[in-house]
Amino acid sequence: MKKRALLALLLVMALCLSSCALIVKDKEVDAKTVILKLGDEEITKAEVQNATNSMLYQQYQYYAMLGSDIDLSNPDVIASAQSSAVTQLKNEMTLRAKAKELGLDVLTEEDNEKIKERAQSNWDADKSLVQSSYLSEEEKKLEGEELDKAILAQMEKMGLKMEDYEKEAKESIINSKVRDYAIKDVTVSDEEVKADYDSKVAADEEKYKENASSWASADRNGTTLYYAPAGLRRVKQILIRFKSEDQTAISDANTKVSDALTKVSDAQKVLDDEAASEEDKTKAQEALAAANADLDAAQAELKTAVDAAFARLDEDADAVLAALEANPDDWDKLQEEKNEDPGMKPGAVNAEKGYAVCENMSGFDSAFVNAAMALKNVGDVSGKIRGENNGYYIIKYVADVTEGSVDFESVKESLHSALLTSKQNSTYTDTLAQWVKDAGIKEDLGALKD
Repeated sequence: MKKRALLALLLVMALCLSSCALIVKDKEVDAKTVILKLGDEEITKAEVQNATNSMLYQQYQYYAMLGSDIDLSNPDVIASAQSSAVTQLKNEMTLRAKAKELGLDVLTEEDNEKIKERAQSNWDADKSLVQSSYLSEEEKKLEGEELDKAILAQMEKMGLKMEDYEKEAKESIINSKVRDYAIKDVTVSDEEVKADYDSKVAADEEKYKENASSWASADRNGTTLYYAPAGLRRVKQILIRFKSEDQTAISDANTKVSDALTKVSDAQKVLDDEAASEEDKTKAQEALAAANADLDAAQAELKTAVDAAFARLDEDADAVLAALEANPDDWDKLQEEKNEDPGMKPGAVNAEKGYAVCENMSGFDSAFVNAAMALKNVGDVSGKIRGENNGYYIIKYVADVTEGSVDFESVKESLHSALLTSKQNSTYTDTLAQWVKDAGIKEDLGALKD
């Protein structure tokens, strides 16, 4: 939910957490203490605390997302959140004053339509969130108007009002206008773009020239790369994956092999221990014999499971190979229809260009890499390759990766855009900081400690 729309909810939480609660004789009067003042606008102690609560809640959500905890009652945590809140409030005050000074707070019909659309979109999104996360189980069973009434009633309890959404949308649009004003003269020259390109090429050459495997991994993750080392090629694959029941059987057998190996290792450690007694060594010898017997049985079970799994894939794999032999140009069609590798599905990062591979690379099944590198010419297709854990690979050699720097013209536009965005962001940040400094905001931060 949007920060401003959640102030009522956050305030409840913070009153339990904040060490700077309103502990005075007259709470209402203290809450109205002016902390920040710019022109006619005043920010009260209660508003600072609301903003602090919002910061604390955001931190709580962030740590929860990471699966970690944060002590929101820790004075240092609260002080940091309060400092961030004050900075944010000063920024907002300054932006409102600057917008008024520049006449950017005057809205057009188009602006008002955007405000309505944005507010409604955020309102509808939060209605869905309230429905899924804040209604009782009985309320969730309601339908139509009754369900809508329950959602709206819950939103009202939480202090969520459409006018707050409209206010936030209005501030957002006005702030965008102010930001556009601040960055209107920011440009990026061709020389800057070329210098950035040269820098990126040099960095990638240093990083990857002797490490083609790392380059391939970065490429597979969608990283933009500016230099390619020698020895790389691109391949596509059609994966014929093990049936789920066969995958389970293989997994179970692998577990048995792993367990047996652990027992073998444990017994061997005792036998190798010079301090172990003869009795312990005798027991360990018996345990080792039993573990080796279990290992032989588990490995036999694994081989049987793997052979059976591949046997059930032969018909499907052979059909794909027969179709490719009849019409090699059907590769893309068959890749889309028969492939069970998510990385080769339409829309995936590597589906169009293929995976980058090189000799002895990590990150892929060695059977896949060896077969891919064994193909002689671009356009060659492998037979059915037995994978270690997945099923059959059918691989096509689609291209070589050209060694050296990427063509400047092919990345010039994206580099220019990224540089411009970075320059605009830093310019806006610096300009806003200067505006805040020049605004002459009056502060009474000591009152927050009372």
